Amino acid sequence: MSIYSIIAAFGGGLFAAAIGALPAFIMTGVFAVLGAALGMAGSAAGGYIVGQIAFGPFFGPWCSFAAGVVASSYAKKKGYTENGADIATALAGLGAPDVLVVGGIAGIVGFVLKYAVVDVLFGQVIGIGTDGGMIVCTMGLLARFLFGGKIKTGDKWLSTGKALTNNLVVGLGYSILISFVFATAVTSLEGEVLEGFLGNYAVFVFGIAAIGLIFAEFGQAFVGCHHIFIMTAIACVACYSHGGSAMTAAIAGTVVGVIANLLCDLDTVAFNSGTDSHIDGPGFAIFIMTFVCNCIWR
Repeated sequence: MSIYSIIAAFGGGLFAAAIGALPAFIMTGVFAVLGAALGMAGSAAGGYIVGQIAFGPFFGPWCSFAAGVVASSYAKKKGYTENGADIATALAGLGAPDVLVVGGIAGIVGFVLKYAVVDVLFGQVIGIGTDGGMIVCTMGLLARFLFGGKIKTGDKWLSTGKALTNNLVVGLGYSILISFVFATAVTSLEGEVLEGFLGNYAVFVFGIAAIGLIFAEFGQAFVGCHHIFIMTAIACVACYSHGGSAMTAAIAGTVVGVIANLLCDLDTVAFNSGTDSHIDGPGFAIFIMTFVCNCIWR
């Protein structure tokens, strides 16, 4: 936290609004994968790329993606667009500088909130950390309060029928993938290579999932899964690092990933089915399950 990073967060938020919240988040994934890969290889530059680019004022979701979300909701309120929950459209094409400025201001708000609430309150005062996804959700709620719309938009709390079955299958299948790749790695790596893997695996798979959203940007039926990937990996690493076996860690990761996907479904069905603003389901799942994992594996 510095005056330089706060000013940079204005630019990060404005840039995200200009290119669209979803494209900005895809860029988060690109630099998360790059930084984590370098970190696994032992390069000190990897940590800087992850901390200052992927999760800093440039593309940190709480000041980049969230700013795009707020700007989109504002654009609808002003009558520039018809769907304030549209996170895929580049708002620079509207020719409305006020939308971009709102994005910049939101970038600062998100950046400061993340530092004050996540880093200081949870990390230092409470002593049990959570994730910046809390601020991503908070910014979506803030946009809805400021620019209009009901908080609860759906008439259910979870998907039903085949939609719920599909979510359960996706959650289980994706969690198994991340968990058992982890188990395979930790039973074959050792020394500094293993340490690098453990320290970067969660960010690496998060980035893979975020990059995958490029298919959604192109209109394919790709559903966000970064909450499954990162929470499965976080649980695997935490369990293994606290004395768990590779199999125990894989099972723990699978369970956590499935629960995270159900939490995302709850948010999506109950709060994110309207057109006024986007309240992020993956962010909702990530911050809750990060806190839970930190409570279990302290």
